[in-house]
Amino acid sequence: MDADQKFVFESMQDAESIRKYLQAVMDGLQKGRLVVAAGREQFELRPSELLTFTVKARRRGGSGRLSLAISWRCPDDDAPKTGETLKIEA
Repeated sequence: MDADQKFVFESMQDAESIRKYLQAVMDGLQKGRLVVAAGREQFELRPSELLTFTVKARRRGGSGRLSLAISWRCPDDDAPKTGETLKIEA
């Protein structure tokens, strides 16, 4: 079993830059391979066919927060449970 690895990147971005990152994530999910990199650090992920998608939204005072998480298990693990259908609108 591989050792735990972690990649973290945080910065201020405009909406168009974030849209491009999200498009790259969508393309990577379609190809079955995601690579994230910053500086000398590079991290490769190979998502499985069945993914868990978590959406959290919060509004407090004059600020808001949207958190998206995509996770998966190795094929020999138990399959995640499915829930209700999510709707995201512009």
